[in-house]
Amino acid sequence: MVNNANRNDIVLDIIGRLQEALTAARGELTPELLKGVETSVRADWGGDRVFIAKRSGEGHNNRNSRIFRDYLAGERVKLLSRRYELSERQVLRIIKAPRPTSQ
Repeated sequence: MVNNANRNDIVLDIIGRLQEALTAARGELTPELLKGVETSVRADWGGDRVFIAKRSGEGHNNRNSRIFRDYLAGERVKLLSRRYELSERQVLRIIKAPRPTSQ
């Protein structure tokens, strides 16, 4: 069964399932153990379209703030899209997104 905390991240879900299975099997990695994990993952994730981020742990807020700061410093959208590995359209969305006002 998919752990609710890992429901949106297939990588974390698979790692968690492997850890649980290895603990139950006392650390012995067998073909049967792997088949069981595979069956479980396919039952819960089968048919889903999954996105696996290139970077884990880095929040989009930090990245978006850097993009906005770089844009304000005069960087061109085309350069920003290459630097941050995003489409120009995505960079434009980030730049045009409403920002919280500081009081």
